[in-house]
This record gives sequence, structure tokens and C-alpha cells, in this order.
Amino acid sequence: MSREVVLARPHPFIRKPMTELLSKLGFTPVTGGNSTKPAGVIVSSSVTSEAGSFADVLKMVKQTWKDVPLVVATLLKPDMAIKSLGKELETVFPGKKIGFPSEGQKADILIVRPDDLKVLQTERVIQGFFR
Repeated sequence: MSREVVLARPHPFIRKPMTELLSKLGFTPVTGGNSTKPAGVIVSSSVTSEAGSFADVLKMVKQTWKDVPLVVATLLKPDMAIKSLGKELETVFPGKKIGFPSEGQKADILIVRPDDLKVLQTERVIQGFFR
């Protein structure tokens, strides 16, 4: 089983704190599409990225790693994240349940904020979420 986690749409939020968390949990963060069967994929919802638009990267993730756990990293508060990102996520991944680490419920797509990375519960959720 791969311990790689693909940073499919890198952003400073992902590159530093998320990389540190992943490394602490025993995962190897990688960028690009070279991983054949990663443990998970992280996509930043930032407005701009050299990797392309949020929607385009989501489509690429679905095509390349269809059943791999997906985390969306965002700076948005939970209610705004659902309003802003929920429609695009539903369009690309219809029927998938979207959740937050603080909810403690099973989700198919996890939305993570910078504050979440400071909470021990988030570490446990991410550890169990990735395969």
C-alpha cells in the first residue's frame, strides 16, 4: 500500500503545514500525477494555482485516482466552504458525502481548514481517512 499523498493543487497552505502533518503521520507528500495509487489526494481550493482551476483539478483527480480519498484544503469557514465548494464537488463527485474533521462522521470527501491542522482529532481523522 502506498504511503504517498498527492498534493494535486499545491498552495502555500498545503506545502508547509499540510506537508508537516502528513510527514508526522508517516505519509510522503508528492506533487504531480506520477503516483499510481496514492493513499490520498489533497486539492487546494485557493483562487489561483499553477496547477489549474479548482474544477479542472477535481476532474483530473477523478479521472486519474477515481476511488482514492480526497481532501479539500480551504481557508473558508465550514458554512462558506459548503456554499462555495459544495456545488463543484457534487458536480464532479455526485453522491459523495462531504464532511469536516470536527464532525467525527464518515465522509467521502474531507474539507480541512488551517485551524483543523492544530487539533489532535484532525490527525486521527486524516490518519484513518487515507488508505
